[in-house]
Amino acid sequence: MVEDDPIYVKILSQILNDIDKNIHVLQTNNGIDALEFLKKETPDLIITDWDMPHMSGIEFCKQISSTKNYTDIPVIMCTGINTSSENLKTAFESGVVDFVRKPIDKMELTARVNSMRKLSESYKTIKKQKEELEIEKQKSDTLLLNILPQKIADELKAYGETKPELYKNITVLYSDIVDFTKKTLEMPPSVLLNELNDLTKGFDEIMGNNHCEKIKTVGESYVAVCVLPDPYANHAENIINAANDIIEFLEQRNKNYLHKWEVRIGIDTGDVMGGIIGTKKYVFDIFGDPVNTASRLESNSETMRIHLSERTYKLIKDKYKFEEQEPLEVKGKGLMKMYFIR
Repeated sequence: MVEDDPIYVKILSQILNDIDKNIHVLQTNNGIDALEFLKKETPDLIITDWDMPHMSGIEFCKQISSTKNYTDIPVIMCTGINTSSENLKTAFESGVVDFVRKPIDKMELTARVNSMRKLSESYKTIKKQKEELEIEKQKSDTLLLNILPQKIADELKAYGETKPELYKNITVLYSDIVDFTKKTLEMPPSVLLNELNDLTKGFDEIMGNNHCEKIKTVGESYVAVCVLPDPYANHAENIINAANDIIEFLEQRNKNYLHKWEVRIGIDTGDVMGGIIGTKKYVFDIFGDPVNTASRLESNSETMRIHLSERTYKLIKDKYKFEEQEPLEVKGKGLMKMYFIR
């Protein structure tokens, strides 16, 4: 209650007490002190006078309506000022919800307070529902970003669909766990699942640190790219750095864990098609020669080594040391030059 006339303070307090003895009234005689009150406690209802010292009721209401935390508090204005159309317009534009004229009529004030209390409860319910919806939205957005690249997820949310797109100059990493099938026969499914989950989490973190993105895991295979869907100048270098980090991660992990894992890695660069597969369970996937070539390079690689195509090699040949191989016959590709990173 913001009221500077002690007589009306007494009248209003008595009426509020008659309405409900559990109503707790915070009282001040000016808007400046009232704003300080609001920093400490949020009321369900504000009753304010129009004409007050230091700050008018109108200015006080403007301050409330412009502050996010206070906008859901309904305001009743008590006033002896002529409630002309212009004055009413001024008051409503400042954030006033209802009026009570002075001298105060007990029945009128009681009716308006009860109405505002219901409105306050409705505001609280709506606010709670909005907060719950926002939490669920954040969960949904996080889940979507775990499945799809940011740009694709944004398009899907905005338009309900996303069209396949050609992505140029993409560097693809294809890795595979060595002797996976043999090892899986020797451990319980729950242990295997925990191990794969731990490996994937580690790989995902490495990709994020190197501005790369996982596209999918297929059994023991892990496929990632740089860059997609946004251009990034150092895409080949980033993927190679990520590949080096994966090998280092496994080497360190193998020192401390019972189960030891090793990988082969293949990397190629080129143009790929990317898009959403399916309509019920969204999967973003990529297709094209670099994906197939990276897979072939992986299968022809050596344990815990990074195998590059000539296309990728040409992009970063001055930044790393390489070991050139004799051209190999690759299914569907013919003779190919390949390079190991030393």
